Amino acid sequence: MPIQPITVDHCITNAQVLDVFNLTFKPTTLWILADKIYAVGDQPNLVAHDTFDANGRTIVPGFIDAHMHIESSLLNPVEFGKLALKRGITTIFADPHEIANVQGTDGLDYFLNEGLKSPIDIQFMLPSSVPAVSFEHAGAKLTAKDLKPYYQRANVGGLAEVMDFPALANADSDMLAKIADAHAAGKQIDGHTAGLQTPQLNIYRHYGITTDHEARTAQEALERIAAGFYVYLREGTVERDLERLLPAVTPDNYHRFAFCTDDKTVVDMFNEGGVDFNIQKAIALGMYPAMAYTLASFNGAQSHAINDLGALAPGFKADLVVLEDVETVAINRVMKAGAWQADNPTAPTPWPYTSMNYTIGDLNLPIATGRARVIGVIPDHIDTESLVLNVPTENGFFIADTQQDLAKIVVVERHNNLPNTGVGIVKGFQFKAGQHGAIASSVAHDSHNLIATGTDDSLITKAIEAIGAVGGGLAVVNGAGEVTCLPLPIGGLVSNENYQTVWAEYHALLAAFSEISTAEYDPFITLSFLALPVIPSLKITDQGLFDFESFSFVSCEI
Repeated sequence: MPIQPITVDHCITNAQVLDVFNLTFKPTTLWILADKIYAVGDQPNLVAHDTFDANGRTIVPGFIDAHMHIESSLLNPVEFGKLALKRGITTIFADPHEIANVQGTDGLDYFLNEGLKSPIDIQFMLPSSVPAVSFEHAGAKLTAKDLKPYYQRANVGGLAEVMDFPALANADSDMLAKIADAHAAGKQIDGHTAGLQTPQLNIYRHYGITTDHEARTAQEALERIAAGFYVYLREGTVERDLERLLPAVTPDNYHRFAFCTDDKTVVDMFNEGGVDFNIQKAIALGMYPAMAYTLASFNGAQSHAINDLGALAPGFKADLVVLEDVETVAINRVMKAGAWQADNPTAPTPWPYTSMNYTIGDLNLPIATGRARVIGVIPDHIDTESLVLNVPTENGFFIADTQQDLAKIVVVERHNNLPNTGVGIVKGFQFKAGQHGAIASSVAHDSHNLIATGTDDSLITKAIEAIGAVGGGLAVVNGAGEVTCLPLPIGGLVSNENYQTVWAEYHALLAAFSEISTAEYDPFITLSFLALPVIPSLKITDQGLFDFESFSFVSCEI
């Protein structure tokens, strides 16, 4: 009896297809029905509505960013998806704790709804720590009771990075309830183990937390693998960890590694890419290409316990990337859920909330002894040095000194108009000798108060007021008082413009900064992390200097 032909939607012929299960590229044919791979290889009983001749090109699964924050791109989820798809990124696991820290469940709802309109799959991991630590002044607080209903949503993938280690170690009831609710819903839980050692890692694993993206050395990565974690090799705008971690990856343990970006600006996403850049860099550093593409796809899905994503095999989602060149990750075209991708006209939804409510306090910093704790910026890192230096003063107050690369840094509470302004000293922004200037941002992880640094109090104030006037954003003020601003009206975190416009505005901002500084790193994302107290070593909040090692506030003056 003859076999009746089966009609599928797409047939891709003459392709070198990655087999993630055997780490090989092999010539074969792909057959696609609806949003899934239907069959692979010669299939005499199959016919297709559409046939694409790959002409010998290589085809790999769509790329997966295993942990990231959309807000760091400064783009709405819709616009981020448009840019990501052009880079071959078809799925991301996004922690929206930035917007949640500003606007609570309203912000969470906004991002989840926008995510459904994005051309890529966005699995949102519910923010576990809003605020990041109990003493922070954020715009909202999310309890286990607030988060639990969200597990019913199809685009919620689990519980995001558990960063409040003291709450976990002390068995805080609300934190344990968040973890229990995620487990009960059959969802994944991400970790955040910055600066922790094996005894602390064991506590994370005891509570069923299975991933981490905070390893800083190959040895730390291996310790986390040995403890049972999946380790994400991170390459963001400021967190450039991949090269240091890559020696930890071997043929025996590669299946426990995946790629992530964590925090990457629209400029770096546009210019160098996201996970596609991780792949390119890993290959350039010596990783076998089939392994690199497997980390970027199948391993990312497996780390989140998803078994029909990240491979080009029957039953897997038809997300794939056609490559012109394997080593440079040059992309010919992208298929998402069984459809070749074209430009998407969807526009973001307007943001209906007000996100700026602040008063700038006293910016004077008394240092009677002339000796102070100073935040030391480490380029391309989110951790800092805790320095003790002799600093210049005038009439008993600190004054900035460009010769010593010492500037003032301030954080102003911006959610509830509290009378809180933290003032400290920072080294590393490299303001040009003999010149004055300041920069300010309403992006300040994770509570997202106003943060600014500069050489002159009046310029710092002007920079803060410039972004306050536009509902949040980033600003540069030069010595003449001229302002360059990138508005971020969505929660003071995200633009409502298309990604091409935001890219151009950010370029202009960086150009303005280069006029007042010799620093060669991104100053704004670096500045934003100087307010994050759950990362070593010395940080600043609206309540003053915070020392990670003692996990307490400390005096600036020694």
